Amino acid sequence: MLPICGEIQLQLSRQYQQHTLAHAIILQGVAGTGKDALAQWLIELLICIQPKLIPSESNDEMSISVACGQCKTCLLLKSGSYPDHLLLASDNKTLGVDDVRNGNSFLEKTAQLGQVKTILIPQAQTMTVASANALLKTLEEPSANSFIVLLTDELESLLPTIVSRCAVYSIRPLIGQALLDQLTEQGSKLVSNDDRLTNTFANISQLAELTDEEIFKQYEKFSQSYLNYLLSGKSESELLSQLVDNKHGLRWLEKITCNLMRQQSLRKVTANGNTPYLDKNVAETIKGQTQIDISTRVLNEIYQAIINSNKLIKSYTQANRQFVAEQLLMMINDIVRTPT
Repeated sequence: MLPICGEIQLQLSRQYQQHTLAHAIILQGVAGTGKDALAQWLIELLICIQPKLIPSESNDEMSISVACGQCKTCLLLKSGSYPDHLLLASDNKTLGVDDVRNGNSFLEKTAQLGQVKTILIPQAQTMTVASANALLKTLEEPSANSFIVLLTDELESLLPTIVSRCAVYSIRPLIGQALLDQLTEQGSKLVSNDDRLTNTFANISQLAELTDEEIFKQYEKFSQSYLNYLLSGKSESELLSQLVDNKHGLRWLEKITCNLMRQQSLRKVTANGNTPYLDKNVAETIKGQTQIDISTRVLNEIYQAIINSNKLIKSYTQANRQFVAEQLLMMINDIVRTPT
């Protein structure tokens, strides 16, 4: 679990020990902050019959409660056959009202093995208005010995009535040198002589590709597809597929465009056009491109198109991501290839 989750883990552990834990909890933070691991720890603890105490990694004077990992309920949970826990997720892009109603019915029934029943909603922001209202009834009249844990990247995307009935814990990013030190330490564990921390402007939203080797590979592939599309109009189908299927796609599009804008600005003050502030893929590709001169004006227009598309998807849970991505690529193509 990442260190930035340590204080929240201590709070939740203390509430568990004092029997004051809220029946509904929201863990909010951008992808890569560790909220999934924090939620898993909490669910396992609530289910365990024989929890134990271990020293806290974030506070030497405190201990936290953890699941034993050996009791009957722990073993059943690990095997995926524990009957008193429900993962409320959907194969669709939204979590529908029927999914939530199934969750409500699940909580109304008496626990089969353990003393509590738990529900985990890993993408709470995907709930439709109807499903959020269905959940609201359960939050207002909770079942005895039941707990609901909701995870979300964006708290503002949830209905205010949902948020007001939950205990909210926001995983705040480290700032300044503390963030840089942690990213450097984590990056060095992945690969030696890693360029991703020295060649990329880092913020907390980039933790996923900075700390996960597989996601970093996906990012490199996405970056190349986007650059190919900008420079020659190629790789459109690959780029569209990545935008639709990868939850990081729009953010990566924005990030790479910002890097290109930074490159254009720095070109004016450097003799050879190289800079240590960009992804290596971006710097090398732009250095060698001859087909299209991507001006600052063009990049600004592309950036605004990306921002508007991102707002549309975030504002409307049921927005068609495929349609939005197709329209965005058409706009980018028109912006790049329309004569000035």
